[in-house]
Amino acid sequence: MKKFLVFALLWTVIVTFASCGGKEMEFNAAIEQATFAEIEQVIPAAREALIDLDETINKRVSGRYRDEALEDYKVVSDFVDVIQFYYLPVLNARAHISRAYREIGFGMYTEASRDIKDAIDNLNKAALKSTDATRGAFEEVKRGLMEVETISDQSAAQNMITLSDAAKKLNMLIEKIKPTVVMTEEGEALIEGQL
Repeated sequence: MKKFLVFALLWTVIVTFASCGGKEMEFNAAIEQATFAEIEQVIPAAREALIDLDETINKRVSGRYRDEALEDYKVVSDFVDVIQFYYLPVLNARAHISRAYREIGFGMYTEASRDIKDAIDNLNKAALKSTDATRGAFEEVKRGLMEVETISDQSAAQNMITLSDAAKKLNMLIEKIKPTVVMTEEGEALIEGQL
């Protein structure tokens, strides 16, 4: 009986160690490509279509229908602004933060640094068209990302925590802000967010 218990215990230990040494996951760049660059590329075509539509409305539509058509045009134009100047930069920033987090986990520090810089660039794009109310929130997320100055084996764990905190702040920002377009006195369209 004692031999059987020793054999069973030894067999359990061997099976346990064998199952723990599975194949390590590899970083797959094709899967990790998580930005919205394709959508950004079609924005100029959407803008051209809007310009054509505006010209058509002004040339061919008259009276009450013209006013309704121009109101509809304004709604669509504002929607394109919100996509271009708010959602795409913010979602791209979030994708770069997520990618940098995984790259640090894989020891890909150069790539992670590049993705952090890309995330900051996207936050800067969003802040350019933001009102004062939302610009401060973007700056807070950006400050968190800028804390990740150097990435090394010694700082990897802390950098991942910092990136996680920045991502949480950005996600809260995305959930809180309901973006709308407002016009300045100079006629510039800005994205206003109700925080």
